[in-house]
Amino acid sequence: MKLSIITALACVASAAAFLPVLPNRMIPRSSIALKATISDTVRSIILKNTGDDPKVSEYLSSNPDTAEFTELGFDSLDMVEFSITLQKEFDLPDLSEEEFATLKTVGDVAKFIEKSKQ
Repeated sequence: MKLSIITALACVASAAAFLPVLPNRMIPRSSIALKATISDTVRSIILKNTGDDPKVSEYLSSNPDTAEFTELGFDSLDMVEFSITLQKEFDLPDLSEEEFATLKTVGDVAKFIEKSKQ
């Protein structure tokens, strides 16, 4: 059975009516999809900061959310550069040293960013 374009558009329009709409007319993403996007972006930033090192890439693939910065070979300077990049990428407020020191894994960073965006 083929649907006409009008029927298909009517189905899409009626389905969209059930989605929540924010005051700015944006439809929110699910928190799971948002977290996945944040985690992907964080891993991408790590890869860029490490010069696309194949070992880092393999470790991140094997441990997507549990990858620890110490295992990635990050020193204090790397962490400062990483935090600056995160602030720019996600429009975050300045992070205190103490606050950033509590973030040990990619998952910790993703959760922190997700919480900051709420």
